[in-house]
Amino acid sequence: MTLRKATLYVGGGSLLVAWFSSAASVSLTPSPRRVPGPQETVTSPTDGVAGNVQAQARRLKQRLAAAPLPQRPVRNPFAFRPVVSSAPAAAAPVRRAAAEPVAPLPPAEPRLELVGIAEQNVNQVLVRTAMIATESNELIMAVVGASVLGRYRVAAIAADGVELTDTTTGLSRRLVLQPQ
Repeated sequence: MTLRKATLYVGGGSLLVAWFSSAASVSLTPSPRRVPGPQETVTSPTDGVAGNVQAQARRLKQRLAAAPLPQRPVRNPFAFRPVVSSAPAAAAPVRRAAAEPVAPLPPAEPRLELVGIAEQNVNQVLVRTAMIATESNELIMAVVGASVLGRYRVAAIAADGVELTDTTTGLSRRLVLQPQ
């Protein structure tokens, strides 16, 4: 054991003994309190605060009663100006032609993406299969003549793209394989 370690042990031990002796000298008996007599009144430190708050509230009410009322705004930014209508002169009635019924617009084309093309030799004939991804991440594998989403029919599959024909309108749509 070195002198330094011995000094630390003795110093630590003496601190521990001093701590225990100071804890033993503390008494746990409560000090006697003075009980107020019958003529003495007990006042709380918050009694003065409550009276002060009530006085401030009365002063605030008086000031608000004397305050001027706000003026009505000259303009309302949320309302349009009233339109001054002048009676039109006797105008000749305009005859309108009967409106032709408007054909409904075709539904919007769904998002389709050509993600791959597979080739397979079947009886010395090259058969291609197109792999098409829809917007809901569904993978459709289609050959020539197959139906895609019930709306398109696969017309042709080339080495780099697919030609789809819309069954409702007859229009053609081409999907091209994107380079990676």
